[in-house]
Amino acid sequence: MAKDSERQKSIIIVGGSEQFNTLVKKSLAGENYTTIEIRRSAAAARRAILERSFDLVIIYAPLPDELGHQFALDVCTTYSSSVLMVTPNEIMKDVSEYVSDYGVVVLAKPVEYERVLRTVKFMTAVQERLHTANMKIRSLENKLREEKLIGRAKCLLIEKKGMSEADAHRFIGKRAMDESLTRKLVAEDIIDELS
Repeated sequence: MAKDSERQKSIIIVGGSEQFNTLVKKSLAGENYTTIEIRRSAAAARRAILERSFDLVIIYAPLPDELGHQFALDVCTTYSSSVLMVTPNEIMKDVSEYVSDYGVVVLAKPVEYERVLRTVKFMTAVQERLHTANMKIRSLENKLREEKLIGRAKCLLIEKKGMSEADAHRFIGKRAMDESLTRKLVAEDIIDELS
């Protein structure tokens, strides 16, 4: 069951019959997917993916304009979307060998509701973990950039004002507190003043 605090997710189904698309929509009920788009061909899906990002891409192969395995690889190597590919049983092994090293999950037709449900739930959970990890990485990158700026400001205070490292550290902290600014903004001001 989706929680209100979860982020909203999006999905695109490429190809697929009305029966399959209904099956997928049914399996996603309550999973907090706000956007479920359907495109009939790889070309149309590529255009849609250029316009916006999707958390999950489901390819129901073969597509009218290609088999779908190259499209799956393009999505995996270019975007952060998870990809599920449903292929005819006769070619499932070959397709799986071709795309599985890139993280594409492959199911054989005919596919059952329970299998789609379990696979989509699994892929949604993995996508959420990736999203959380990416958010942590961005946060750490921002903190690192901030610390580099503060370090550069401290070096300028040491070099231009003759302060010790401890004095420069205290100066930045006190000025931030006195002026109700972040240490990053104070560091940027110091760099502008002393560069």
